[in-house]
Amino acid sequence: MQRYEKARSYVYSRYSKIYNDTIHERAFTHTSSVDNFMTLLAISRSLPIEIAKIAALFHDYATFAHNCPSKDHARLSSLHAYHYLSETQEFSTNEIDEICYAIAQHSKKSEFSDDPLTEALKDADVFAEFVEEPHTKFDPVRSKRLLKAGRDLAG
Repeated sequence: MQRYEKARSYVYSRYSKIYNDTIHERAFTHTSSVDNFMTLLAISRSLPIEIAKIAALFHDYATFAHNCPSKDHARLSSLHAYHYLSETQEFSTNEIDEICYAIAQHSKKSEFSDDPLTEALKDADVFAEFVEEPHTKFDPVRSKRLLKAGRDLAG
């Protein structure tokens, strides 16, 4: 988990420079929530925990660190993750590809045919959204994801 700790330090150090209080708080709380749910989903679905948690750290990086528009944030967050992971020289090409693909695809919540890491990231993101705003009415796709993730966590 040493690589995760380094990645977490990197992401959170960037978030600490956000001056808008609302965005600053949201960056930390949402990323932490997705990270926590991703950990639980990775365990319940037998995914590599460190890889899953790193994908969670970077999934909305562009949104928070660069105030990126929602429609582009997944692709740009994936590019930021790619540069960080490549520069560390601590990740295999396969690990980088897995993480970056999951991040790039995580906004496509209506698609259910992705690889297990990507599906877990989508589900962790929805679970975090629900916990952060439990009174929000979810669309059918998000509701389906929430129920599936809940069943997986219940074992």
